[in-house]
Amino acid sequence: MTRVAWPLAVATAVLLLPACSEHSQGEPAALKKADAKASSGAAAADKAYMASGWTAGDDASWQTQIRGRNQGQNEYARITSATVAPPAAAPAKAP
Repeated sequence: MTRVAWPLAVATAVLLLPACSEHSQGEPAALKKADAKASSGAAAADKAYMASGWTAGDDASWQTQIRGRNQGQNEYARITSATVAPPAAAPAKAP
């Protein structure tokens, strides 16, 4: 019985011990940077991609832009706004 138990114990130890030496998967503190508010704005090179009507650093205009973008992706709002428009008047038929 000890002939089977000894190799089995060694094999188990060989398979389980490497798990004890795993390193952290997170980033080192030196690579992390502090977050900035989303409404604070982008770098000067990204100004071409900014939405018109939005001022950098203004939380109210940021919220307005985000709300408008979300409504543009809201399928229900898009469909109902397209069907709410009154139909065009049909041309009068000649007698």
